[in-house]
Order: sequence, then C-alpha cells, then structure tokens
Amino acid sequence: MAYEIEEAKRKVVEAGKMLLANGLIARTWGNVSARISDTQFVITPSGRAYDTLTPEEVVVVNIDDCSHEGDIKPSSEKGVHADAYKHHPLVDFVIHTHQKAATIVSITGMEIRNVYSEYRDVLGDRVPVAAYAMSTTNSLRKKVEACMIENPDCPAIMLKHHGTLCMGKTFEEAFEVAEALEGCCEKVIKDNYLRHSWDKVYSEEAKMNYYLDKNNACKMPEQVCDLGSSIRVGNMFTLTYDGGKKVDVDMETGLGANGIAPKCAKIHRAIYETEDCTMIKHIANPYVVAVSCLGETMLPMIDDFAQIAGVDVKCAPWINGDTDECAEKIGKAVDGRNAVLVEGHGALVTGNNDGDLQALEIIMGKGCEAQVDTDIFNRPHYVPKAECFLMRTVYLAKYSKQIDKK
Repeated sequence: MAYEIEEAKRKVVEAGKMLLANGLIARTWGNVSARISDTQFVITPSGRAYDTLTPEEVVVVNIDDCSHEGDIKPSSEKGVHADAYKHHPLVDFVIHTHQKAATIVSITGMEIRNVYSEYRDVLGDRVPVAAYAMSTTNSLRKKVEACMIENPDCPAIMLKHHGTLCMGKTFEEAFEVAEALEGCCEKVIKDNYLRHSWDKVYSEEAKMNYYLDKNNACKMPEQVCDLGSSIRVGNMFTLTYDGGKKVDVDMETGLGANGIAPKCAKIHRAIYETEDCTMIKHIANPYVVAVSCLGETMLPMIDDFAQIAGVDVKCAPWINGDTDECAEKIGKAVDGRNAVLVEGHGALVTGNNDGDLQALEIIMGKGCEAQVDTDIFNRPHYVPKAECFLMRTVYLAKYSKQIDKK
C-alpha cells in the first residue's frame, strides 16, 4: 500500500540517515524513494547530504515520464526507481546503495545463485547482477530494467561496478534487504578466500598476504612510514606527522617556520607544486597498503573510484633514504589525479575540504579492498577506460561549478 506523501517524505529522510549510520551509503552517494500512488513516488534530491536532508527537499516524481514537481532536482537515478515501481506493483520503497561488500561481489559479474540459508527468507534464492553501464545514463536504466524483468521475484539486484538496488513493501523491508545483502556478500567474500587459500579460519591479514604472494609481491610490511597530513594556506602549509607533531612549512624554501620540517614535508611540497589542492592526507588502511606493495598502477573497478580518485592511480616507488627523488616521483605520479599510491606505505590523497578527503579515504579503501577480493575470485574486471574518462571529466566539471558558487 502506497504511503501518504508526508509520511513518505519523512520515511525517505529517515532511511537516508539510517543507511548513513549503518555504512551502507556515504556522503550523497545512492538514493532512496517511496511510492505515494500508482502514478507517483518521492525521491531524494540530487547532490544533497543525507545528514542534513529535510522532508521539504524530497521530490515528487511521476512514474510514467519521470517529470517532477518543484524547483529541486531529483536524483539522477530516478528512472531506475520509476521502473522498480512500474514492474513491481507490490513494492512501495526502493533503496539504491553503494554498499561495499555487495559492490565488490558485483564486480565479478557473478550472481549469487544459492543464497545462504540465514538470508534466504529476505533475499530469496538468488541475487542477480545487472550488466554494466555508466551511472546516470539511459543505458544503465535499460540494463537494470532488463534484470528486473528477468528476475521478477528478486528483491535485490547488484549493479556491476556500481552498487545495489534493494526493494521492499515498506521502508523497514527494503532496509532489511540492503542489510541482508551486505551480510550475504561479506560471507561470499570470506568463503571464497577460504576456498582458495585452504585456510580454516578467516583472517584479513592472512588474506592480504595470500593476495601478495599470489601476485609475487612481498608480505605486508611490519611498519608503515607516517607520511603526514597537511593543510595549505597561501604560501605555507601546516604538516601534522609522527602521531600529532605539527610544523609550518614555507612552500618556497621548504623550511619549517616554527621548527625543523621532517623529510615527508618534501613530499607534501612536491604535491602542492603539482596539484591545485589545499589538503593532503596519508591513508594507511591495510588494503591500501597491500595494493601499494605491488608497485603497480591501479585501474578503477568502481564507478565512484574513477570519478573521485582518477582514471587511474599511479604507484610511486618508495626510495628509502632519498626523500628528494621520492618526492619528485610522487609529485609527478599524482598529476591530474586526487590520489597516489606510495609503494609499501599506502596512499596520499588530495582535496580542498574535509568532505573531499573523507570521500577519497572511503573510495580508496573500498577500491583497494575490491582489488584484493576480486583478484582472489580470479575475476578482476575493470570499468571501461572511455567511461572512466567521461565520468572523471563530468565529475570535475560539476565540482568546479559547485566551487564557483561558493
């Protein structure tokens, strides 16, 4: 039974906050909708944060042609939601997430054919995968719609390289589908590792060493150098390093204004000279460290990665004892990107505000975890290069416009 419009808007806002709190979405990624009649639904607006979203900002959309009421622009994926309501007359709530484990499994292109018994009551016997198409496009809408039609009894669909679509009769049911799907996919990933490694107990550390050994790389390093984080204002940047020490560094001279600048200050200075950014952060997530140990350029497996980090992320060599050469290579490697891997020491990401760095930290962790897990599946599939360039170009253009408005 469809929701009354005011209740629907409240439920959409509530769902967004719950998904955010449970780690199933981040920032403005994903979208949520609720049916209000046989001809209309309400959906989250485009580009607005879930934590501050109000019912007044939720948009009414017509199912037939996706036209909408008011001046606020609805989510760019409104067509996918419209098709869900069109093909599932009993569905009154839809959630599109970018949740981590399900996105990673989607990359393999393999549907889950025998859902674990503990999730079967919620998910049914199977979870299919919609073929890849670039996000927000009509092609993606058509491929998701085809997957719905072919799998009419499946309340969850994985979108290859992208995320999920979770459907339910109510807000609570759709949310339960999203959580069950994530739990199921987490178990799929763990069982796949155990099957390939022959280990009896799952361990992330053991999994990453298995991945490195499989790729003829060294084991996980016992210690990762703290490459520091910094904020630039004008011709100075403040570097935080070594557990909280701070020093102000002059961009022209590279010297500390209120103390001795550590060696990693040269790396930050080289990045600021290359990139038009005001913030740099070192990420030492174990998955990011593991991928950095390969010393190879990282290609996007996830749409968000191509948009936010770059069409690829290069890995700069770690030259122990020669910070000048190391800084030079890192500066060159980050050019045109918002992230650079540093061999054996994780990654450095760049941005202009805390939101940028948060998004980059999430997507680098998620992207590197995907690289490890899909490699163990022996099914590492990448987002097509042309789509990566197009998504990155559009993302930067939209981002620049947002900055200009401020």
